[in-house]
Amino acid sequence: MIELSNLAAEFLDEILEILWVKLEEGGIESVSRDEIIVGSTPVFEEPIMVLEKKGLVKVDGDQIQLTDSGFEEARRTIRRHRLSERMFLDIFEIKEEEIEEVACRFEHMLIKPELEEKICELLGHPKSCPHERSIPIGDCCHRAQTQVDQMVVPMSNLRQGESGAIAYVHTGDSEKLKKLMALGILPGESVTLQRRYPSFVFTVGQSRYAVDEGMAGAIYVKRVDPEEGVKP
Repeated sequence: MIELSNLAAEFLDEILEILWVKLEEGGIESVSRDEIIVGSTPVFEEPIMVLEKKGLVKVDGDQIQLTDSGFEEARRTIRRHRLSERMFLDIFEIKEEEIEEVACRFEHMLIKPELEEKICELLGHPKSCPHERSIPIGDCCHRAQTQVDQMVVPMSNLRQGESGAIAYVHTGDSEKLKKLMALGILPGESVTLQRRYPSFVFTVGQSRYAVDEGMAGAIYVKRVDPEEGVKP
C-alpha cells in the first residue's frame, strides 16, 4: 500500500474531483492528461500512477477514466466539498469568493460519514452548492426522503399538543437557519407544538418559542405516536 502525506492525499483528491466533474457533469468518457490542472499546477505522471495503482483510475495512453471505485471515491469527495461550501456560506457567512478555498481545506475533515451526515441534516439536505452545482446525495438524504414520505412533516402540519423529534431544518435562507440554530432547534431535539394560532407556539426541551407559519414550516419533525413512540 502506498503511504501518502495529508498534502499528497489532498492533491490526489483534487485530481479525482476534476475527473469526476469533467466525466460526470461534462458527459464525456475520458479526460486527456493535459486537461487536469489543480489550481495552476499541471498534473504530471506520478500522481496519476499513484491513482492507477490504488485502482481509482484507468489510463489508456494520454486518456484517463475513473474506475467504479474511483468514481465513488470522487463522488464522496465532491459531496463533502459542496456541503462544506453550503455550510460556510449559509451558517458562517464566508464571502462567496472565499468559500472555495475554505471548503477545500475543510472537506478533508469530513472523512467520518457520521459528521458528514450531521452537517447535511443540519443544512436540510441541500440539493445544490452556492455555485448552483448539484450536491451528490448521501445515505442520509435517502433516509430523509423515505421518512418525509412516511412520517416526517413540517411542524406547521402538526396538531396542537402533538410531539416529535426535529429531523432537519430546511429554510433556503441563511438568516432563518442561524436564528433557528441559535434557539437550539437542531436535529434530534424533542419538540411539542403547544398552539397553532395566532402564532405557532412550541417547546424544545424546557424552552418555549413562538414563530410564524413560514418559520414553523421550515422545521421538519418526525412524528411521535403517543402509544407506539416514533413510527418505524
